[in-house]
Amino acid sequence: GFKPNEKLTKEELKKNRQQRKKDLKRSRQEAERKDMFEIINQSKHMWGDLRRKNCEKDLKKKLLRELRDLIHGKVKQMAFAHDAVRVLQCYIQFSNHEQRQEVFEELKDDILSLSKSQYGRHVVKKLLMYGNKELVAAVINRFKGHVRQMLRHAAASSIIEYAYNDKAVLAQRLMLTDELYGNTYTVCKVNTHTKARKYCFISAPPEGRQTHRPLLEQVIKHSLVHKVFLDFFQCAPEKQRTEMIESIRQSVVYMAHTHDGARVAMNCLWHGTAKVCTRSTCNSFTCTYRSSHDMFKNPRDPAHLLPEIIKVLEQGDGNAHSKKDKATRRKELLEVVSPPLLEYLCNNAAAMAIDKATSVTISDILASACGDLRPAMMAVAQLANQELVPGGIKGELHMAEHPAGHLVLKWLIEQDVTLAEAGKEERFGRILVDTVGTNKMKSWAKVNRGAMVLCSLLNSCDKSVAAEVKAALQSIRSELSSISNNKGVEILLENLNK
Repeated sequence: GFKPNEKLTKEELKKNRQQRKKDLKRSRQEAERKDMFEIINQSKHMWGDLRRKNCEKDLKKKLLRELRDLIHGKVKQMAFAHDAVRVLQCYIQFSNHEQRQEVFEELKDDILSLSKSQYGRHVVKKLLMYGNKELVAAVINRFKGHVRQMLRHAAASSIIEYAYNDKAVLAQRLMLTDELYGNTYTVCKVNTHTKARKYCFISAPPEGRQTHRPLLEQVIKHSLVHKVFLDFFQCAPEKQRTEMIESIRQSVVYMAHTHDGARVAMNCLWHGTAKVCTRSTCNSFTCTYRSSHDMFKNPRDPAHLLPEIIKVLEQGDGNAHSKKDKATRRKELLEVVSPPLLEYLCNNAAAMAIDKATSVTISDILASACGDLRPAMMAVAQLANQELVPGGIKGELHMAEHPAGHLVLKWLIEQDVTLAEAGKEERFGRILVDTVGTNKMKSWAKVNRGAMVLCSLLNSCDKSVAAEVKAALQSIRSELSSISNNKGVEILLENLNK
């Protein structure tokens, strides 16, 4: 028995409280679950062994067979229980197709309610994730007629979004989006979906066309809905299109992350009034500038954009609301996007300079951005402000030796000519020399890539920069001459002799 309370230590009192809680929980679950109580307990013990990474293949097969016998006919009760549902998820993951099919057969009439359940939705997702084509098709077919209802539900919307984006084939995607087009489409649907959708949008009475709007706040982020909006913009008459743009303009930013949603956003910009476009772009630029800078640098340049994308962009040319020429529009867009681009570069220069993909964007930003380029240039120059140790320190290469970093330095130095021609005052070569100093720069000549950066400085359009670097390198000329099998040093010496 227990000791009197006054004689128990704090630790013993705590253990007693915890034990009483466990006993209460057990008795409550036993009363609630009745005959399921022992079944769930046994299944949880099996689950403990089954989910281990070191569980052997033969043992896993044995546990799955035992678990199959144990839960047969009781899958539904387990799917809605917060603890037992984990067992079921594990079982679906490791079982074979036949066993998964058996689970589905027990749950097929409850797929919708499971999708709305805080715990049960995970079972539906596992069936979609691990099921074969036939099982996935059977699960998705259960959503038919309930898509709107599911999209409005916090839990169910994540399931239908996963099914649409990750598992559904084209025919299944069309089936899921069909009921979002309104009653007119359902009645008039023909084999050619595009014709039916066009008829739906054009001929539906006003109240029918309003079906999109109640969904807006709840479902605007779902890619399933973006497809419907895109079809609307491609088919609807001008008046309806203008009304829709006005109603969704505050939400466009939440659509720009998907393929169809981005095209909806473009349609809003193309066909919206100047007032709508200004508000939309102000809201969305801060989220999209990182992926759109190439368009501003060289609009529709095949070097940056695929021909297919250029054709899509051309659809917005000559729209009714734009009275400005391309050059003026580009200038105004640059004025809006430049501050966040330059700020992003200042804050992320280190990560961008050593990444092969993003390093290219540094020179693009500094070549095209409006405003003060100096802070961003200084942020990049500061990365090179240290002695160069060949091979790097603790595995980290100096920027002038880095495969991507040295190219950034070269591009920015050579780009000073372009900045001068554009009438801009900043020169990266000057900022680099002032930040690093020519004494540290001498160490760059030890490696091939560093020597190539120095060559770019010797050929800088800023004559004072070239003169200072040349004077510093002349002092180590004899050392450079003694270095063999280094193409960069050979080119550097040739430039010093000019």
